Amino acid sequence: MTEQAEFLSLPSEEAIAAFVQRFYANVRADGDIGPLFEKKIAGAWDVHLDKMNDFWSSIVLGSKRYRGHVLAKHLTLSGIEGPHFARWIEIFIATAHATFDDAVATEFVRPALRIASSLQLGMFGWDYEIPAAQHALLESYTAPRRS
Repeated sequence: MTEQAEFLSLPSEEAIAAFVQRFYANVRADGDIGPLFEKKIAGAWDVHLDKMNDFWSSIVLGSKRYRGHVLAKHLTLSGIEGPHFARWIEIFIATAHATFDDAVATEFVRPALRIASSLQLGMFGWDYEIPAAQHALLESYTAPRRS
């Protein structure tokens, strides 16, 4: 008997766009980080969501549609602190799992956690301590899968 490889069914572009819409609706409704996003993106949400569709399509599907420098965009933000990243991660993970099955959600969450860590170090300096809870989350999403 031969073993068949299990292949992950990646989301469609439409599913990614639906996720992006849902995630940012959740962000905008959040009392902690919603105002920070609204301050920066007010009046330009459609443009931002289109960029995020391209970004997540590039990350998850490898479409290479996103053009930009993620850290440079975030360096222009003011008022962002470590706890804001924790809240962003919490909303992101919840939205990913509410939108996709666990395997597909992981394809979004794993890079999101890595990106969040990189952004925090880039914005707050190399002396910044990534919170232990964030490290634990990343470990849980990158742990080797059992056969």
